[in-house]
Amino acid sequence: MKLFYSPFHTFIHKVLVTAHEGGLWQDITFVPTYPFKNRQGEDQGDAYSIAALNPLDKVPTLALDSGQVVYGSQAVAECLDSMSRSGRHLYPANGPKRWDAITRLALADTMFENTVMLAMEGWLPEEQQRIDFFKWIWPKIIRGCDALEVACKDGFDGFDIGQAAMLHAISYMDFKVNFYDAKDPLYPEFDCFDKRPNLEAWWQDAIQRPSVTSHYNVDFEGDDSAAYLQQQVALTLEAQQ
Repeated sequence: MKLFYSPFHTFIHKVLVTAHEGGLWQDITFVPTYPFKNRQGEDQGDAYSIAALNPLDKVPTLALDSGQVVYGSQAVAECLDSMSRSGRHLYPANGPKRWDAITRLALADTMFENTVMLAMEGWLPEEQQRIDFFKWIWPKIIRGCDALEVACKDGFDGFDIGQAAMLHAISYMDFKVNFYDAKDPLYPEFDCFDKRPNLEAWWQDAIQRPSVTSHYNVDFEGDDSAAYLQQQVALTLEAQQ
């Protein structure tokens, strides 16, 4: 199977964590995809588009060997988890533990999406940025961090999909990395661990998992050209015939 994803490893990808935890790493062809960036500053138009597979033209997108395409990070994560070879599943069986895990998944994913929106707003010239937008988004992120602090204080029974999503969201909150070149007008030095010791302790432990160290802050090695991506798109389309 092929996983079309953004190979930026200064944050943690929950779908990569899910794949690794499930023992699927060697079964996946990783296809680097750049939804926002032009390679080396050159305008290549739709060279990195995967719209032929995913009408949203977004990552992650998973193409199975049958040609079936699954997209949306939660759908991709659940699909990968269902194919686990390791015997480990991040989605608990139906019941309170599952609802807790997928509620944290929803919380963390929404926090991540809100942070992405802040980053995109921050890319605009300062005079074009909407201060009311920042004032609307930030309380959601802060309340989310407070909720995760409580969850970490209570502790977890094993590692689940909610924690994979927490890793994804929190790793993206480092506003000093390249996602966020502009200073935030409200919280330019935001630290999600400030006054949240349980969240920080959980983070320091969780980032040691092999499913995290497999890609976190590890540069991608392989072909990341637009030509390679389009070749993989074409192979997927052929499999659908």
